Amino acid sequence: MGERHPQVRGTLKITVDKWESLADRKIREAMEAGAFDNLPSKGKPIPLDTNPYEDPSMWMAHHLLRVNGFAPAWIEESKELDLACERWHDDVRNARSPGRSLDELRRRAAELNRRILTYNLKSPASHLHKRPLVLPEAD
Repeated sequence: MGERHPQVRGTLKITVDKWESLADRKIREAMEAGAFDNLPSKGKPIPLDTNPYEDPSMWMAHHLLRVNGFAPAWIEESKELDLACERWHDDVRNARSPGRSLDELRRRAAELNRRILTYNLKSPASHLHKRPLVLPEAD
């Protein structure tokens, strides 16, 4: 294990260790050379207050919202939708009780589905999208 097998690609000779990726090897070599010994945050938690994917022009707005206990509007809307959908699902489970109207549940589902569609258009990534509500068929 850990044997090195030279491979030739064109005129470039590359040594490949089948158990260690190039990145892992570079990190190990840098650690052995002491490249990580004097980092400014050594021994401290990594600061996670900056998001490398955040639009730099929105950083100050997001920072102010975050430090004051708020989140971007689409996140707040997501939380509200989750609560409303949870209440709707509870009501659907209790719909077999006398006095519960399926028409009212359908109306609320249509309203929530409009809100979900609007939210899905605002959310920054498709994996954050919410699924529309579907009223179960009557038995």
